[in-house]
Amino acid sequence: MDNDIIVGLGGHIDHGKTSLIKALNGFDGDESLQEKERGITLDISFSELKLPRRRVAFIDVPGHHKLVKNMIAGAFGIDVLLLVVASDDGIMPQTIEHLEIANFLGIQKAICVITKCDLVRDSTHLESLKKEIEQVFATFKNISLERILDFSIYNKSSQEKILTILDSIIKPQKSDKGFFRYYIDRSFSLKGIGSVVSGSVVSGSIEVGQKIFICELQKEVSVRSLQMHNQQIQQVFPSHRVAINLSGINSTELQRGFLLTQKGFMRGFDRIDVILYGLSDENIHNKTLYFFIGAKKCRARVVILKQDSKGSFATLCLEEKIFAIFKECFILRDETSNVAGGKVLNPITDPIKKSQKILLLEALLQEDFATAFYEITQAHKRGFGLISATQRFGLTHEEALEIARDIKDAFLDSRNLVLYHQESLALIEKEVLQIFTKNPLALLSAKSLALKIVWASEWVLDHILNQLLEQGKIEKNNGLFIAKDNKIKDLQAYVSDKIFALLLQEGKTPQAPYNLYDSLDIDREIGDRAFKKLCAAQKVVRLQHNLFIPSVVLQNIVTSLRDLIQKYGYVDLMVLKQEWRISRKYLIAYLDYLDRFDDIVNQEGRRLLRYA
Repeated sequence: MDNDIIVGLGGHIDHGKTSLIKALNGFDGDESLQEKERGITLDISFSELKLPRRRVAFIDVPGHHKLVKNMIAGAFGIDVLLLVVASDDGIMPQTIEHLEIANFLGIQKAICVITKCDLVRDSTHLESLKKEIEQVFATFKNISLERILDFSIYNKSSQEKILTILDSIIKPQKSDKGFFRYYIDRSFSLKGIGSVVSGSVVSGSIEVGQKIFICELQKEVSVRSLQMHNQQIQQVFPSHRVAINLSGINSTELQRGFLLTQKGFMRGFDRIDVILYGLSDENIHNKTLYFFIGAKKCRARVVILKQDSKGSFATLCLEEKIFAIFKECFILRDETSNVAGGKVLNPITDPIKKSQKILLLEALLQEDFATAFYEITQAHKRGFGLISATQRFGLTHEEALEIARDIKDAFLDSRNLVLYHQESLALIEKEVLQIFTKNPLALLSAKSLALKIVWASEWVLDHILNQLLEQGKIEKNNGLFIAKDNKIKDLQAYVSDKIFALLLQEGKTPQAPYNLYDSLDIDREIGDRAFKKLCAAQKVVRLQHNLFIPSVVLQNIVTSLRDLIQKYGYVDLMVLKQEWRISRKYLIAYLDYLDRFDDIVNQEGRRLLRYA
């Protein structure tokens, strides 16, 4: 199965693509009534062929100039282009256009089939056409012409030659990103089966029963079954044309161009940075064009950043979020023709200056990731996450970490996959010292500090605290970091007393413990121990998960509640709201506490004296 290939047929309208497929495997791609009546292929059609060494999946695309969008959707992900040229017409506009598209999409190999050879009466005409085809291919740098073959539906040996080449051509090696990616080119519903989508596996693999993620819908669904070449299979791999039966979604929710992948691997952005390779000197800066990637089509405004001999660096401002990966190929078109092709260099939006962005894009184009990492860390003053390294650079986490370890003026948090520039470390150090300046009695740990400096990981915060300790700028007591002039001997007793004093001060509306810790700049663990100690000593009562109140305050509250019962005959939420004007959460807690007393009865929310 690893040797299977996807072959895409391209070429001008009425040059015999569908007839060629029918001769090779008996499949008539023009199946719809409209196609039969008009004699042309209107949309992508799919068929397959079993050869001695491999299976071949054919994608026949329409040759009409008005249907190029359908051709692009079919061409993405193919391994070999089968370019069809009719002997009587020769090279025509869509011949060139389809070849341009294949070249832009990074298709490496092509076989050219000259059809209708039975109409040729002059052999010199055929030789002249072959030379012309070779000259056209020579103008494209990405795609290579493997063979030119003659074909006639009346010549059996010409068919056999094509089959032999298809069976023996070496499958191009593609970069597998290590996770599943699949663009939907069709979606439909089958009675008794449910939602089905078809498309080509671009990278990774999936199995029956596995969960996959629909990027555009941000929804996870299950793979109920997989079908390839009309057979049920358990697993699929790259270069497989496969139909996926999905559970947990209606086919009407799915559209051509939606990307299926695995959850957590891809993020979408409506701005991406790219390299463009144009077909002309036309100025496309600030122009809005059609953007084609995979089977998706949307509009994009082009912002040119820099032009040189390598191409044009640009930012594409898209009408919707695109889930692209590093060096993924795409095409820009206007209403009638191809304008440019390109590759995605930066699929994740960065807050970065234009001059800095150009340096970044130049590094990414050359796959100089060390320079790219350095430039991005300078832009991300709060740390640069490597968690998206596969989408962003085509790197595994291990490869990204290896590069990050050698970046100068940076600190790598390998546990959390974050790279911090030296300026980020200085920013954290400054903030820590400001906490101690503002509150000399602060008791900090990396864990408590992470609640204040939320953009920094515990690992890097622990690194900074220990660095300040080594420099003699702070001290450590009982596992906590303290100011140099903090003379408290028993930290636990200090925290307990401080918390109790604050709770007394706050009366009926005490802060939640974590808010209290934050206001005192104390570590959560020592704060939690203080509350346990206060509760054990019965100085504080825990009414709810985050509601602690001093016993003496609670006694006064109960006395007040009883007074209100005497005054109104009962007490409920409405009475308390009117009398105390405090938050509902406190009122409910105090009313519920009344239920613990034997002489109080709860009648549908009203608390009354049982023996009144």
